[in-house]
Amino acid sequence: MPRYFQAVFLALHELVVKKSMVVSNSTGLITRLFDCGKNIQIQDGGRWGADNRSKTVDSVVGWIQGFFEEDKNPDPAKVHWVTKFQNLLTNSITEQAAYDFKQGFYTLSPHPSFDEGSFDKIMETCVAISNIGKGHKGYVLVGVAENAQTAARVQEIFGSQSLPFGGFYVTGVDHEADRAGKSLDQMFQDITERVGRSQISEPLRSYINSHLKCVKYYDKTVFVFEVVGQEIPSHLGGKWP
Repeated sequence: MPRYFQAVFLALHELVVKKSMVVSNSTGLITRLFDCGKNIQIQDGGRWGADNRSKTVDSVVGWIQGFFEEDKNPDPAKVHWVTKFQNLLTNSITEQAAYDFKQGFYTLSPHPSFDEGSFDKIMETCVAISNIGKGHKGYVLVGVAENAQTAARVQEIFGSQSLPFGGFYVTGVDHEADRAGKSLDQMFQDITERVGRSQISEPLRSYINSHLKCVKYYDKTVFVFEVVGQEIPSHLGGKWP
């Protein structure tokens, strides 16, 4: 039974995740998958070799692909980003130097405003991560609190409850956009412009700006600053964090 499940699961993964397709005919797909085991050729024996498994998955893909179509409006809330984001949080535990977290861009005061000092610190952290070594990759995740106290403060100020995962608390930045009267697209544009005006040396500044992501973790939006070590050390306005 597990092999039949794997064949169908991996075929769906190929279509939905790798090919970014969406179901166009759910009724037809359900009908096609009903009692489909009798039509899936599974290798007998103790070990299911990779080649045989791949051929079986390919046959299932061909069998159900007609019920899918290209996703013309890709949604950043796709499940694969949920998994990827969780992997980032998990990996940060063992690679602490390459990760940093901020609960958001705004202060947690009774009258929240954009935290210029915190943003400058984000830029400084990006440079420091880059200087760990050439090709070394790291991340700054904005919209993630590292303790329950900070998450509780976010809820107190903004009325937004966090999502716990692995000792972290995903607060998101949606409540900040609402407080500022901006859409998330406007907020993203504002942050990219701030990065572009920062004193981070090139080519790191352009790399960060072009790889900045605004991703969805369930109902929370998180900004992901991706950093990679450049050919030469990077600096921030002549300072070397």
